[in-house]
This record gives sequence, structure tokens and C-alpha cells, in this order.
Amino acid sequence: MSNEETKPASSAGGNKTLVVILIVVVVLIVLGAGGYFGWRYLAGKFSSQTKKASPSPVVTVTVTASASAAPTVTPSLSTSKVISGDYVISDSDTRVIQEAELVNLSPWQLKVARNEIYARHGRPFVHKDLQCYFATKSWYKIDENFTESSLSTIENRNVAIIQAYEEKINSPMASKDTGC
Repeated sequence: MSNEETKPASSAGGNKTLVVILIVVVVLIVLGAGGYFGWRYLAGKFSSQTKKASPSPVVTVTVTASASAAPTVTPSLSTSKVISGDYVISDSDTRVIQEAELVNLSPWQLKVARNEIYARHGRPFVHKDLQCYFATKSWYKIDENFTESSLSTIENRNVAIIQAYEEKINSPMASKDTGC
């Protein structure tokens, strides 16, 4: 046996791996925080612009990043309750509407457009949001004797067109009561 002490194998390879892992973790944290704060900035910027502008839908973008995949972008429509004028579609009781007319309406506007057809005939509403909304309209008078048969063929068709479009876009407002 020799008098030399046995030294453990060099751990330089292990240290390099640890440093690389730490760098990757730091980069992911920085990208995640930057994405989050960037999203908040953009959401605030779009939100403040649309409050001053028209009642068109607000598009918010959610960015999700992970170490194994590219970032994904998910847009979603606002459920803003801003509607100017007495009706969303003022003549939906006299003509058949087209789906193309619905594409620029927010989920809330779609819900109101569908229900204003019923409201013209005095339908009492169960959803508080619709009760409160239509209560502000001078033309809306509750008719306790309302029946579905009060609607014309055109009105029934328009209700079906709007409802189909709400289902097509998976509207979050279609059957949700958001209250007053």
C-alpha cells in the first residue's frame, strides 16, 4: 500500500450540470414573470382603451410558457355589459338576421339580443342581469300572460340563430346570470 491518500473522483461534471439547471430555472422564472407583467400591461392598456371607446369586445391574451413547449396564446372575449341604444338588434322582430351580424357582438350583447326578442312581448326574466337590464328600457313592460307562442316565425328563427351562434362560440354568458 502506498502512503498516498485516495482522492475522490472530480465532481466538475456534476457542478456543470447543477449550474446549467440553475440557469434554466432562472431563465424560466424571468420569462414567466416578464410574460405575466407583459400580459397585465397589455390587458390594462386594452381595457382602458375600450372603456373610452365603443362597446366592442375586449380581447385579452393569456400567455403560458413551460420549459418543454412553446408559449401558447389564448384569446378570450370580454363579458362587458356596455350597450348603447335601446336595442342590440333593433329590427330582430321584423327580419331574419344573419350570423355575420353577430360576429362583432360580445357574449353579453348576444345574450341581450336574444332576450330582447322575448322582452318585446313582456316576458318576465328569471336571470337578475336581464331583469335589471330590461328594467332600464322604457319600452319593456312585464306581461304575466306571456307565452312562447307570442313570438312570430321570424322572431323564433332569430332566437334560434343567435342561440346557435352562442353555442358555436361557446359563449360564457348564454346561460349564466351575472346579477345586477
